[in-house]
Amino acid sequence: MKILLINPSLLQATTGQYEEELEKERGVYPPLGLAYIAAVLEKAGHQVKIIDCDVEDNYEEKILSLTKEWQPQIVGFYAMTWSFRLAKNIADKIKLINPKIITVLGGPNVTSMSKLSLELGNFDFGVISEGELTIVELIDKLEGKNNLELEQIKGITFKKNGQIIITPPRPLIDNLDILPFPARHLLPMEKYFDVFSRQKHFATIIATRGCPFNCTFCDRKNRMGKLWRVRSPKNIADEIAEIQAKYGINEFMFFDDNLIVDKNWAYELFDRLKKLNIIWECRERVDLVNEEVLQKMKDAGCYRIRFGFEAGDNNVLKTIKKGITVEQSLACAKACKYVGIEIYGYYIIGAPGETKETIEKTIQLALRVEPSFAIFSKTILIPGTEIFEYAVSTNQISPTYWQDFLSGKETNGAPSLTKEKLSEPEIDDLVKLADRKFYFRPSFIIKKLLDIKSLDHLMSQAKMGMALIFKTK
Repeated sequence: MKILLINPSLLQATTGQYEEELEKERGVYPPLGLAYIAAVLEKAGHQVKIIDCDVEDNYEEKILSLTKEWQPQIVGFYAMTWSFRLAKNIADKIKLINPKIITVLGGPNVTSMSKLSLELGNFDFGVISEGELTIVELIDKLEGKNNLELEQIKGITFKKNGQIIITPPRPLIDNLDILPFPARHLLPMEKYFDVFSRQKHFATIIATRGCPFNCTFCDRKNRMGKLWRVRSPKNIADEIAEIQAKYGINEFMFFDDNLIVDKNWAYELFDRLKKLNIIWECRERVDLVNEEVLQKMKDAGCYRIRFGFEAGDNNVLKTIKKGITVEQSLACAKACKYVGIEIYGYYIIGAPGETKETIEKTIQLALRVEPSFAIFSKTILIPGTEIFEYAVSTNQISPTYWQDFLSGKETNGAPSLTKEKLSEPEIDDLVKLADRKFYFRPSFIIKKLLDIKSLDHLMSQAKMGMALIFKTK
C-alpha cells in the first residue's frame, strides 16, 4: 500500500503556552514516533512518505498536491491535543480529494480521548498508545492478509454502524529491540535543530519507554505505561553509529524521561557511548544521579542534563507527587557543577495550593541552582493527568474543557487552575516575573556573553531570550 504519514505542526504543543515565534526559536525536533511507524510499515513492504508540517513551507499545499499525484490509500496522522484541529482540517480536505482514502489517527490525543477523537474528526481509525504492532496488523486486515475481525485487533478505535468501537488495549512491547530504527531517510534531517545544541546538526534518540513515577501533571505513564522498558545498549549504539555514518551527526539528545532507572543498564550504555566519540544530553530526575553516575556520564560524552526541578517548596513537590525534595535538587546541582555537566532546569508555577510565597521559593531555587537556562511554565492541565481530574473534581474547570477545545469552542490551549489562591492571570504574571528575575541578572548576562561561540550563536541565544521574556502569552 501507499501510505502518507503527516505530522501536524506541534510548534504550539511543546508547552501550549508560548507564541509560535518562541517555539520556532527553541528548536524543531524530528517526529520520531512517526519515523518508527514508517520503519515498521516499510519493513512490512509498504511504500511510505512523511510530511512534517513543522519544517515545511506551505505544508498544506504540499500535502494536498502529493495526495492528488501519489494517490495514497492510507493517510496517517500523529496528533497531540494542541494539533488535533489541524489534523482534522487536513483530513477533511484529503477526504474531499478522495473519500476512499483511509485516515488513521495516532498519538496522545486519540490515546487519552479515543471516542471524542473519532466523533469530532474525519478519521476512520484511531491507534491507541504504542502503534508499531497495531498499525501493521490493522493494515494487514484492510488488505485481507489476516482473518481477524476489527474487534479482535487490540488497541484501535473505529466507527461501525454509527457507533464508536474501542477495542481492548494492546500489551506494551516488551522487547524494544524488535523494532527497526526510525526511518530518518524519510525526514529532512538537515532542518532539525535545537537552539542550545553545540553542533549545527543533532539527532534525537529514544532509548527507553514508560515511566515508573507518579507526577500528577504528566500523562506519559498513561500513554507508554508505568513499566520502564529498555532497548539493549548494543541496539542503541548501533543506531547511533548508523546515524553517524549516514548523516555525519555526532551530537545526540536522548529524549527519554529517565535514562538511569537501572544503573547497571545505564553503565553498560555509557561504556558503549564512550567508544562512539559523541557528545550528548538527556533528561533525568534529580534523585537518580550522584557524583559517580555523573562522572560516568561525562566520560561517555554527556555535556548537559535537563532536570525537572519543578518547585522550590517541599509541600508543593509533595502535592504534585514529584517524589523529590528541594534538598535533593540542590545536591544534584552541586554534583553537576563539581563534575562539570551543564544544567538545564524546568520549573512549574501554579500547582494546587500555590501562593506567591511558594512561587518566590521556586524562583529562588532557580537562582541557587543557576542552570545555564531555565524554563518557567505555568502548571498546564493536560488531558488524562491526575491534576486535570483534580481541577475538574474541585469545580475549577469544566469536565468538557478538552472536548470544547477539540471542537473549537475553547481557544485556550494551556488551561491552568483558576480558582485556587491565585488566578490564572496572576499565574501568567508570575511566570513573566520569574523569567525576568532569572534572565535580567547582570551575572547571567555576562556569563552568556563569555560563552558565545560566534555571531550566529549570539543572535540565536539573544532572540530566544527576548522571545521568552517578552512574548509569553
